[in-house]
Amino acid sequence: MASKHSISRRSFLKAVGAGSAAVAAAGVLTACGGSSSSTASSAASAAASAAPATTELAAEQVLNLIYTDLALIDVNDVRNSNEFEVLTAVQEGLFRTFTDENGVDVVENAGCESYDVSDDGLTYTFHLREGMVWSDDQPVTAQNYVDSWLRLVNPDLAFSYAFLAYGIVGAEDYCENGGKLEDVAVELVDDLTFKATLTTPDPAFIKKVGMVCFYPVRKDLIDAAEAAGGNWTNDYTLHVYNGPFYISDRVLENNMTLKKNEKYWNADEVTLTQINLRVVDETSTQAQLMESQQIDVLKLTDFEYVDRWQNKVADGTFQYFGKDEPSVNYLVLNQHTEDGATGGPSGVMLNPKCRKAIALAFDREEFNAMFKEGLVTTAYGVIPYGITVGEQEFRAANPEPYADEDTSPDTIKALFEEGMAEAGVAGTASDVTLTVISYGATTEKTSQLEWFKQQLEGNLGVKVQIDTYPDTSTYVTARNAQQYDFYLQGWNGDYNDPMTFFELWVTGSGYAKFMGGYSNPEYDEMIEKAGASQDDAERMELFGKAEKLLLDEGGLVPLYYDNSQIYVQSYVSGLSMPMFGSDFEFSRVKILAH
Repeated sequence: MASKHSISRRSFLKAVGAGSAAVAAAGVLTACGGSSSSTASSAASAAASAAPATTELAAEQVLNLIYTDLALIDVNDVRNSNEFEVLTAVQEGLFRTFTDENGVDVVENAGCESYDVSDDGLTYTFHLREGMVWSDDQPVTAQNYVDSWLRLVNPDLAFSYAFLAYGIVGAEDYCENGGKLEDVAVELVDDLTFKATLTTPDPAFIKKVGMVCFYPVRKDLIDAAEAAGGNWTNDYTLHVYNGPFYISDRVLENNMTLKKNEKYWNADEVTLTQINLRVVDETSTQAQLMESQQIDVLKLTDFEYVDRWQNKVADGTFQYFGKDEPSVNYLVLNQHTEDGATGGPSGVMLNPKCRKAIALAFDREEFNAMFKEGLVTTAYGVIPYGITVGEQEFRAANPEPYADEDTSPDTIKALFEEGMAEAGVAGTASDVTLTVISYGATTEKTSQLEWFKQQLEGNLGVKVQIDTYPDTSTYVTARNAQQYDFYLQGWNGDYNDPMTFFELWVTGSGYAKFMGGYSNPEYDEMIEKAGASQDDAERMELFGKAEKLLLDEGGLVPLYYDNSQIYVQSYVSGLSMPMFGSDFEFSRVKILAH
């Protein structure tokens, strides 16, 4: 017998930034998305400094924001956080994520009225909400979802997030190996019902299919646009909308206007009548617009304003929210052995003791203070705070593996030289030169590279060579040619489950080449078992052991987990800031009298 489910006030974690995992050459690998959690993160729960002075609504319900212009508005092709933000506002998928008064993600039914799961955990049947329509008055149907999910894995389109659907029978074979479309197990049942069958049970499947890339599409309009030579990918006039808002106007690289969609199924709960988005590149200009109330929400990238705006938070002018992000920043260590690779120019990176010694040589608290104003969370593990297994936070159940390690220079140098001997490298640590690569010699990057050099030379006794390339093209060429021992990178999770991180270091994964090529059959087996298990306790145990093994072998060097510093005008009420998916959810925002 199948079990019936209806998501209502259930807590998940949100995935950021940039959804399928879009690979940045030297910066953050973003799995382009957002997140949610069953326990409030330490930062996300930081609420406004004071309760609103009034609940009276302003006469004008308009929200003003800054944004980065979009490269696309195709839900299947979503990649980056700015695309998630707009597409979440103008389209509707199976579920919608809000945050409660404690900053905890709450996932509610949206396009999906309920869903059934077969007893073997393999078949999911989705029952859509009746009466939903697109902005052209056509009904939202199960066929729209079937078309979307099959389009997502179309090999000719090569969508970044296709891999999230690979658990569906036939999907990976069709997308990667020349399999047949008709073998992909996404099936129409009736106008309001469709089902998908998995190859193995996946506890995170519902979290995945709530993402923008699984939203429904209108294949008839896509086909018509392509036949007429139109730019379906990014021409808003060719699209229809089924979300709380719709795109009413747009000037490329300048501004976009969203207006309330009166045909939205839950329009009665939407108070805003308009959202104005404008492109403003300079952080100083953004701050000036915030101070003059010309924009209403600002996610800081320049930490100097955190100190400058303390008085504005204290006097109730601004609301402040510090939010933990599902993001870890780390050093990639070269462990590649394919095609004759030897683990980097130093000759020591294939040895786990050498790698672990490197990982323990950094003062993470000092890095945080020097480069992040102390506003990020130092990382002694792989999984950020707020990520859950079932309803339990991973970090609450698993202490960070590097937190209690002996990091004294004598200890880590002895470990490094023991590893050198095992690797057949003669001499002492002072005879080894590690090569770090980067690109774009900005002041911040240069300072960070010099800090890495000082830490390793001072605490481990090795030499460090810094190779900075003029652009991403030359950098990527050097990286792919294995001309490095380490480089700095980050990863934003796609959905609320540790698997969104741990799968990166599985042998032969799609991102293994960007993660240094770590490979261990024992690790692979634990991750495979955790991915198929339906028992949260078993999954938690397996993930905990996998993290410990990965770091005990120096598979990477975690440095910090990202936090966001968000300022909101005091008159803005009801803004949600999910951890996964869109940075912001606007459908329940109200502008108070001011």
